[in-house]
Amino acid sequence: MRYDVPPDLKGGHMKSFAFSTIKGGVGKTTLSIHTASAFADAGRSVLFIDLDPQAHGSLALGLEPAERPCVGDTFGPRAKHTLKDVVVRSEKRENLFIAPAVLRMAAMERDLYHWGYRLEALSRSLDTLGWQPDVVVIDTPPSIGPYTEAVMHFVDVLVAPVPTGAYALQGLTEISNTWKQVRERGGQLVVAVNMWDRRTSATNEAMEQALSEITFPVLKTRIPRSEAINQAGLAYEVVFDTARTANGADELKGLAKELAKVAGVPSPVRRRTTGTKRGASAFAAP
Repeated sequence: MRYDVPPDLKGGHMKSFAFSTIKGGVGKTTLSIHTASAFADAGRSVLFIDLDPQAHGSLALGLEPAERPCVGDTFGPRAKHTLKDVVVRSEKRENLFIAPAVLRMAAMERDLYHWGYRLEALSRSLDTLGWQPDVVVIDTPPSIGPYTEAVMHFVDVLVAPVPTGAYALQGLTEISNTWKQVRERGGQLVVAVNMWDRRTSATNEAMEQALSEITFPVLKTRIPRSEAINQAGLAYEVVFDTARTANGADELKGLAKELAKVAGVPSPVRRRTTGTKRGASAFAAP
């Protein structure tokens, strides 16, 4: 699908964020799609790159399942498409653009192991976009492979989601070790605590103690367990569109604000009101 990018959306100070984990069911996609939506609602031009072949992020942001050109087609020594050819503009948020995933990307990923520039796959793909968004938000597969490694090599801030509960920190060591191996310089690895339940005080105390012992920063925002967020996910929606005053919505907006401060994202030039309801107010930009 072709689109024309208005001059005021061409950006110039792009910052990138990715959500990565090797453990399923921790809210990686939920956090990534809400972060992308929150940045867009704050008036920034946003490119959401879906590198998870399950394509749940693409679906939740409004793209129906289909066999289409995907972000995986923009990788490799003989890329089939440019990123501009692949990106679709969101029907719900005029300044949100989606580079979709499809299931066949799972098989395509293996081919990157034999490509000498695989760590540069993402940066090379973005060079073919033809314009620069303010923010790039990336959802990765729940594994460490060529897609995730390329993201780690490129991204400004890598967010490792951690759920509250038993085995919460499982997988963080692998994420941290890979980050150190593929990252030449710069960038930040941070932890985002998800599924926080204020009622489980003993669990929370143990969780905070465990978090205090890790060697990289933990974001202050705590995303609560929320039936509204769960229901939005089951409907392949974001909670800002289904129940924007529900428990957890403000915290998800707060996560985007905190990430903006971590990466030094400039304030948007002008505010927009986007989403399913016209006139719905966007959160204040940091």
